Amino acid sequence: MDWKTASSYYETRLTDALNIQRHAVNLANLPQAEVPPKLKQILIQEAQPARRQLERLKKREFRIAVVGLEKAGKSTFVNAWLECDLLPAKGGRCTFTTTQIYSVEHESEQRLEVQAKTEAEFINLLKELEKAQAQEDINTIRTNEITLQEVRQEGNLTFPFTRLEDIREPLKKYVADEKYAHAVLEARLYTNKLAQAEGIVFYDVPGLDSGLAKHVDEAQEMLSDCDAVILVQRFTSLREKELEIIKFTEQGDKNVTVADKLFVFLSRIDSLGSAEAMKTHIQEAAQDWLKRANLPNHRIVSGSAGAYLLLNNIAGEQTKLEIGDTHVIQSHLQRLTGIDDVEILKTDATGMPIIKEKIFDYINTERVAILRKRCEASLNTIISTSEEIYRLVSKNHPENPEQAKLFAENNQRVLFAEWWNQKWLIIKADLQKYYDTYVVNKAVEDLTANSLTQIEKFREGYLEIVDQEMQKLREETFKKKDNIFLANSNPEFDRMKANFAWREDLYNDISRLLSNIARQLALELQHESLNLVTYMTSLLWGSDQVKARLIENSEDYFLAKLENSLSVLFLRFARPVAEALIRGPVNSDTRNKIIKGLGVDIEIVDNYYSGKEPAYSLLKRYVKYGADLLFNLEVRQQVLGITGIVTGIATAAINNEIPQQAVIFEVENDINAFEEYLKFAIFNAASFESYCIQELKGLVDSFREKEGTWTGVALNEWLQGNPLLLAEIPNNLKSQTSNLEVSERLRQLSIALKSSFKNW
Repeated sequence: MDWKTASSYYETRLTDALNIQRHAVNLANLPQAEVPPKLKQILIQEAQPARRQLERLKKREFRIAVVGLEKAGKSTFVNAWLECDLLPAKGGRCTFTTTQIYSVEHESEQRLEVQAKTEAEFINLLKELEKAQAQEDINTIRTNEITLQEVRQEGNLTFPFTRLEDIREPLKKYVADEKYAHAVLEARLYTNKLAQAEGIVFYDVPGLDSGLAKHVDEAQEMLSDCDAVILVQRFTSLREKELEIIKFTEQGDKNVTVADKLFVFLSRIDSLGSAEAMKTHIQEAAQDWLKRANLPNHRIVSGSAGAYLLLNNIAGEQTKLEIGDTHVIQSHLQRLTGIDDVEILKTDATGMPIIKEKIFDYINTERVAILRKRCEASLNTIISTSEEIYRLVSKNHPENPEQAKLFAENNQRVLFAEWWNQKWLIIKADLQKYYDTYVVNKAVEDLTANSLTQIEKFREGYLEIVDQEMQKLREETFKKKDNIFLANSNPEFDRMKANFAWREDLYNDISRLLSNIARQLALELQHESLNLVTYMTSLLWGSDQVKARLIENSEDYFLAKLENSLSVLFLRFARPVAEALIRGPVNSDTRNKIIKGLGVDIEIVDNYYSGKEPAYSLLKRYVKYGADLLFNLEVRQQVLGITGIVTGIATAAINNEIPQQAVIFEVENDINAFEEYLKFAIFNAASFESYCIQELKGLVDSFREKEGTWTGVALNEWLQGNPLLLAEIPNNLKSQTSNLEVSERLRQLSIALKSSFKNW
């Protein structure tokens, strides 16, 4: 395969490979694709030299870099190559910018192009010189400020020519003359004298040891983007800056070795003193290169480009001044080499025809093999890495968008179900902890003066309700007393009749009181139940489905159900107590009959009485004796075995001689007794606490039994994007929308890979 065919072939293949690389990197850039960073990094790194090589192939350029230290003779070497003393080569710095020399086929295509720096580029140069403390260059620029400004204003220039000698002066002006060169970015010389092969480009870069970072950057960029390197070396062993050439070459082209594309020209051997010194110089240089870069001897050529110009009568006046007299150089070379024939001396001693022959042979025979080596390595790396990325991603993501959508949705549901399974265990544990702590048995260490369990709150609420209702009952009862007494004075006050009439009215009020207490208890229990439901709702991220599923129909229905249940419990014990204490006066036939008719429920009330007054410890006994058990010393001692009247009951002593006062005293103390039993017996006897626990525990049990319901609720909240839920779940579940980008990019990579395989 010749160079032209190889260039076209690898241009196409590199184009395909970089297309594959682009799709593979696009895929790897998606976090959800979960591509190992190492694979992505390989593609990014490999694309750089591949892209540079592709650009050279598109331009059909074969780039040869001519590098070396300042005054190593690079420009002289290029002049000898061109058979024209063209590029400046004087004692001081003579190259301020990169000169590019392009091979063209026709004489009419020959031209010199000068590209001026922009204002921004010129300012950057000044900053760099200041940073490098290059005061001499700064002073030169300041001295020549006017001419440098003129160059920038003129902009890019083109100089057509027929003979290279015709552009010697403009080239010298813009490349080497410090009055102008500092304002020039780049000089491009197009000539048919460079090489017979098409597309050959020489890069003559300023010395790496110039002290300017710009020149080092230019050398690094050029060595990273070239096909061959010619190092013009002056000294036997490599200097520090010359070692950077090896480093830059290796960094820029990792698929081929330095030895694959490097040629060394040991320049200025005519400056050595003896044949033995020259022999030693060449041997030591060869050994040094073999050690450092495994460079074979045939890639090292010794000679003198300046001597070649002199011996072939090409050297200009400046070159003659720099190198010396032609006859002296010729004689010295003859002594060094032992070659007497002048024609042979021009070739073998100067080395220029030899190095050119080696370069041309490389161009004609080896460069295709090196191109193949470079490109195949890059192609294999890009394609194999891209295939590996495709293989890894395709395990978890289909190419087809519909399949991808279904796969993503199914996969997310599975992942959510796995997460929910663990979350449900946590929710049940949290609910049980809340129930144990805040509903029935709060830990002692957590209790404060204002901190009660829900059961305790229910009891406290009951006592407050009783206090409030009894207060209203007393106010209403004593408000109606006078009318009842007057109505039962005909014309004199009828004590028994008034007592019965007042009690009848009072009993009706107590019936209403019991209903009110039952309703308010239901409200209290509903409140505590809703508090529990609120907590359970918080466990499911505030979903309104929790309350709807736990409390059937509505809050009103729930309240009515509680009220009905509490009324049944309450009236079972409260109504008999009310009848026994309120229906009839003490010692009346009505009261005695009621006492006889009281069943075991009254004994249950006695069992649950928790007050401290012995007079109330047995309801039947109190009903029989009434207030005498509290205030009659003889009765208290005889019946209770207690001396002294009761304390803590605010009832004034009465005068039994006044009938009205006697009735008031008796009724008032029966009301007090009824309140006492409401507070200290009926709550426990009716098992309100157990009922409250039963209702609250029932809610907890109902919640736990509805795992399937809450699974659906959790799924709905997730799909609807509940922010409280999204704050808890793993990142890969936070987005509910099916992400088809991975599959789409996977599909694009697949197409690129298949297209490449089809073509090759």
